Amino acid sequence: MGDLRAWLLGLPGRGRYTFTTAEARERQPSVSAASTTAALARAEAAGLIVTPVRGFHVVVPLEDRGVGAPSWRLFLDPMMEHLGLAYYVGLLTAAAHHGASPQAAQVVQVVVPLQRRPLTVGRSRIEFVVNRDIARVPVELVNAPSGRYRIATRELTALDLVRYSARAGGWGNVVTVLRDLAPELRPSHFRAVLATGPAVADVARLGYLLEWLDVPDSAAPLHRWIEGRPEHWVPLVPGSGRAGVRDRRWRIVINESVEPD
Repeated sequence: MGDLRAWLLGLPGRGRYTFTTAEARERQPSVSAASTTAALARAEAAGLIVTPVRGFHVVVPLEDRGVGAPSWRLFLDPMMEHLGLAYYVGLLTAAAHHGASPQAAQVVQVVVPLQRRPLTVGRSRIEFVVNRDIARVPVELVNAPSGRYRIATRELTALDLVRYSARAGGWGNVVTVLRDLAPELRPSHFRAVLATGPAVADVARLGYLLEWLDVPDSAAPLHRWIEGRPEHWVPLVPGSGRAGVRDRRWRIVINESVEPD
């Protein structure tokens, strides 16, 4: 265990915070797999490492050992690579990164192509949201102590807040976050979002809300995109009926009043 412990505790000094069980076994070729597994279990019990998913471990930095877990920023990208899953950090977590709305640090929202159960790693809870077509979505790369991670652009974040409104705290919270995010949206950057082929209903809802929030420049490319599609009326709030005032510009039925929280 001594050599293995010294190796894993030395990883942060080399700019690494994660390793796999297979790598740990390679460090002890003369030791049985069961002994290596037991040594890793002892390291975890001592608070030196955490294991978010099977076969993947994270070294807990010295400054985080009092709380028992590292920041998700240290391990998210290598963990998703280990799982073989495309991903991006999105929704309220991305909005908070872009300066819109405070986001509880213990809840991290990650968009993936397949359903996954939430993970709890120390104080952090990672929630997964499914988008089966995320290969072409526009993301930014954010530097982290152990590399980089993928996060939605402001414009993709805005659309996702509408697309996954229930996961974003409901419509009142969506409007609240959009109000903070809207001034920083760049109309030209919506081109990459629209190229992914989003649902017309989601684009119409976002465009309507951006105009309602008095940012018509950001709404303009969405309106041009809507105009090029067959006419299709959609309710502003899904699941609340289809009766209400009709906004012909956006082909939206105002079936429910939405206000910031």
